[in-house]
Amino acid sequence: MKFGRVLALGIALSALSAASGVAQTVGSDEPYTGPNGPYLRAEGGWSHENDMKGQGATGLNFGSKEDDGFMAGGAAGWKFGQLRAELGLDFSNHDVSSIQVNGDGGLGSRLHVGSLTGANTGGTGTVHIIDGMVNTYWDFRTGTPFVPYIGVGVGMAHVSLDNFAVAGHPLANSSDTVFAYQPMVGVRYHITDALALGVEYRYFATVDPTFKDSTGVKFTGRVESHNVLANLSFFFGAPPASPIAAQPAVAPAPAPAAPVQINPSAGPAPEQSFLIYFDTGRASLTSQGRRVADDAVAAFKRSNASHITIAGYADTVGGARLNEALSRRRAETVRDYLVAHGVPLSEMAVNWHGETNLAVATGDNVAQRQNRRVEIDIP
Repeated sequence: MKFGRVLALGIALSALSAASGVAQTVGSDEPYTGPNGPYLRAEGGWSHENDMKGQGATGLNFGSKEDDGFMAGGAAGWKFGQLRAELGLDFSNHDVSSIQVNGDGGLGSRLHVGSLTGANTGGTGTVHIIDGMVNTYWDFRTGTPFVPYIGVGVGMAHVSLDNFAVAGHPLANSSDTVFAYQPMVGVRYHITDALALGVEYRYFATVDPTFKDSTGVKFTGRVESHNVLANLSFFFGAPPASPIAAQPAVAPAPAPAAPVQINPSAGPAPEQSFLIYFDTGRASLTSQGRRVADDAVAAFKRSNASHITIAGYADTVGGARLNEALSRRRAETVRDYLVAHGVPLSEMAVNWHGETNLAVATGDNVAQRQNRRVEIDIP
């Protein structure tokens, strides 16, 4: 196995190990990467195969160049949070453009055509590969519908040299099934909660397969390719259901409310409400959102409250399931900010409502800032 291929596989495995280590410090309630459960993916795209090298014990030595070809296939898998595992099946095809024979190992004399050495014109044939792989991926959280990922796959590949010939003379028509591997990197975009488009780079390689030349003498080859694939994924798992709030939901306020100053001698403190708004499709806090969250933290500490309610919402842009997940990420972003600034997690009730309970009634696919909000209520 060539050093470059071992290095590429090692980098992919190291990256996955590092990501798994990070997972030990990241809670399962971080920004969303799509619904857990089963999924299907269809894929296809451009494939460039590195020059094929043939080497036989009897002295056969040739190199072939292949035209750019294609790879197509799909996979069925299961998503567990940021981790995905799947079974994939792909097919690739590359036509031969030329063959250079550096030493025919007696093949020419066995074919009764003299020597094939030096022949470099009229190279014909096709390299076909069918591979079945077990792939593992790690999805990175961004707080947006874009989900970058890395992965690695191992499995078996059936490699066929179909009708290899040089200068009109048969060279090989043979196949072998060998171990294969593929490090991968890509990104997908969730159009809806259940549907995502993606693009992926994949380096595919095998251990050296063994073929037979046209007279039955064995030789080994080298198979490796670079692939850029577009894919379409269908996720069948549903996003988590919204938890039951610990207390009745508070009617949304039409505008941000300033913290209420508390006078200890004035009896029970009134309920305080804070509104944090978000950009379209985003779950990250803006500078203004952080200031409102800071006000909520200060009010909570001043009031000596024993309970705080956080509720996330979305506008109607996008699908209902995607908006439910988005409202969850917003609520959890605020929760994490409050915890980081001294509000006990045990004092919080966190819930999310997607595009229901709109502060401003709109039709479908309407961007409305007042609907992209998180409400913080301190009794």
